[in-house]
Amino acid sequence: MKLFISHDSALTYWREHFPLDSEIGAPAKASPAESHATQKADVLAFMPESWIVPGRPIDVLVSETSTRRQSQHVRCHLWSSKTPENAYYRDGDVYVSSPEFTFLQMATMLDITQLVALGCELCGTYTLLPKGRRHPGALDDHPKRTAPLTNLEKLEVFLAQAGNANGVRKARRALRYVAEGSRSPMETMVYLLLCLPPMLGGYGLPKASLNPYIPLNEEAQAIARRRHADGDICWLDEKLDIEYHGDVHVGLESMHDDVGRAIGIESMGWHVITITGTQVFDMDRFETVAKEAAKHLKRRLYPRVLGDTPARRALRDNLESWMFERE
Repeated sequence: MKLFISHDSALTYWREHFPLDSEIGAPAKASPAESHATQKADVLAFMPESWIVPGRPIDVLVSETSTRRQSQHVRCHLWSSKTPENAYYRDGDVYVSSPEFTFLQMATMLDITQLVALGCELCGTYTLLPKGRRHPGALDDHPKRTAPLTNLEKLEVFLAQAGNANGVRKARRALRYVAEGSRSPMETMVYLLLCLPPMLGGYGLPKASLNPYIPLNEEAQAIARRRHADGDICWLDEKLDIEYHGDVHVGLESMHDDVGRAIGIESMGWHVITITGTQVFDMDRFETVAKEAAKHLKRRLYPRVLGDTPARRALRDNLESWMFERE
């Protein structure tokens, strides 16, 4: 019999148990039909102590209703559909839902905008930690990965194999808005506020590229002192780059590097907009940035999508609670 970790517990694994990206568990073929009994004692016997988050139940996957056991320590989820390929990774004696399977599972637990944010995280190179694990007040204090856990192609293939499984429709909808390449939760937040459709609280700008490779000409290389630049939130065809500058942990050398990079791409005809965390969390100041970006992209922002709309307020509340306030 086997123990299958799923949903929020699997997400915790992928966020906190990756000593090196090359050392994560190995892909494994298995089925919840082989699941272990779900009594607290059985689960704890299999689970490494370091995986357990105090005060939060352990999410496990089972294939039959008769094996479900709900308690303050164990939360069982029924999976009776066909299991897609690449659904699990094995780490020791435990089977953990893959990043793609975790994304699908979390579709049953998250708001659509939070699910998009999760997709950006899984396809990015940062990882969120609970608020209590971060430096106090440091919105940009998050560990970095050497490579993303997954990408859009892998997520699309997995969801296509999932058929009509619970949550798959929401997951497919969310995936339309997920962008690869984010390096921080604040970059993700800026991107979503700008590019999600107005019905979800965004400004409806075209989908941006996050941290794309921008080759520099000789003049720009001399200014930036590098051969290429990585933009932050970019529209490549329109040569627009929104640069997010963190409010904390920004050293003098890093600041000079950012300024040189921005001036370098500006010399090639790019328009660069700089934004800070303070501006992101101020709805009026952020809207000024959105209007400037829309003007450069030749996109009209209609009055009905501007200002403090219920959808925009809900989007901000959902993103802030998911990315910055979660314990």
